[in-house]
Amino acid sequence: MDFTALRYFSATAQSRSIRSASDRLHVSPSAISRQIAKLEHELRAPIFDRHAQGMKLTPAGEILLSKMDSVMREFSRVKSHIAALQDLQAGNVDIYCFQTAIESFVAPVLNRFHTQYPDVTFNIRMSSTDEAIEALITGTAEISLVINPPAHDNITRLEVFRDRMVAVFSPQHRLAGRKIVLLRELEDFPFALTEPSFGLRQQLDRVFARHGFEPNTFCVTNSLALVKEVASIGNNCTVLPRFAVERELAAGSIKSAAVREFGAEPLGFFICTLSDRSLSPAAKVFMDIVVDYCRRYRV
Repeated sequence: MDFTALRYFSATAQSRSIRSASDRLHVSPSAISRQIAKLEHELRAPIFDRHAQGMKLTPAGEILLSKMDSVMREFSRVKSHIAALQDLQAGNVDIYCFQTAIESFVAPVLNRFHTQYPDVTFNIRMSSTDEAIEALITGTAEISLVINPPAHDNITRLEVFRDRMVAVFSPQHRLAGRKIVLLRELEDFPFALTEPSFGLRQQLDRVFARHGFEPNTFCVTNSLALVKEVASIGNNCTVLPRFAVERELAAGSIKSAAVREFGAEPLGFFICTLSDRSLSPAAKVFMDIVVDYCRRYRV
């Protein structure tokens, strides 16, 4: 199937007008019409209904358009691979990652990479564990940085480091002077927690259920920053990975204590990729830099 024809089809579908697609692509309307007719001949089905108001996709056209995004992303990755083979190290790397990674190490890793390979562009989106895995499966992401990813037949998981879980509270909290606490000692304090789609929350819920602990939850959010802020005030608390609160501990805005029940339940940080898709050279180098930088977090 002709890539030019697909490109002309995509532009027409988005603008719903051959004339608008012509202006956007800087080609004649007749050239676009010929390519669309060629596609319809190959597919043996009409892909547009022609109306006075413009071009409307047929059911066959809807199916074709739904596949175009992944085709274009894969073509972009192919160009990145070819550019790298030519020692240009150009292209784009699409990454989904959890918020703690963004707050802790993504920026210095990107800076180190950019210093060596200034022509590579990164598209980074903060996401939950469920969103990050789905992005890999659909081809939206080339790499996902994930806490405790679920097992999946098509996903390759590389464990980078493990961290211990700690209870987090304000410096004035009644438990602020403790080095270690039990879950039952936290049952009377208001909890702030992340949403259930987060790998961190899924880990907490498993351990809570195993020990029959029901947190007094009054705040659920997709913002890790808000969880930490809420836990730093009054009698509130939460449970987070130790590396997620390093800055706040150093600044003295919070205190933490190890939670005994999590001693045998370390939290794992993984780099996830799709098993049957080869990574671009830029993505491979990015992974190597992440692994090297995160050695400092290993316990």
